[in-house]
Amino acid sequence: MAGRRDVLTAAAVALLVVAVDQATKLWAQQALSPGREVTVIDGWLWFKLISNSGASLGLLQGHNALFLAVSTLLLGAVVVVLLRGAATGGVGAAALGAVGGGTTSNLLDRVRLGSVIDFIEVHGWPTNFNLADAAIRVGVVLFLLALLLRLRRHPR
Repeated sequence: MAGRRDVLTAAAVALLVVAVDQATKLWAQQALSPGREVTVIDGWLWFKLISNSGASLGLLQGHNALFLAVSTLLLGAVVVVLLRGAATGGVGAAALGAVGGGTTSNLLDRVRLGSVIDFIEVHGWPTNFNLADAAIRVGVVLFLLALLLRLRRHPR
């Protein structure tokens, strides 16, 4: 069973991710013209407002209903893993919160808008993304690292 501290940590991180991601997407919608690049760091970082009804790398465009279902399942899996106590302490709980928050924020976009708002473009990265996407990726990596550290400390 999950510890109260882990649940609170995950919830706080999730709420923070949702709030920051939704605020930055609102800013992007108000400040950026669709499809027009704005250079932030020359040759490295741009902002470009895009509506993405598919997955990362532009896969399965127009299949919003599929991603609504997948996002809901992922969010359920995060809650189950957290409540079963597999968060592996503060880092694991924060990581699950980041994944849950990012998933929730993108899910909100899909429900409200029918697509996800992406606006960050980085040199060498194959597609635009948003802060929720970054939180999901960082959260998955941190959770895997926390699991590996736990296995190293407590081998079965």
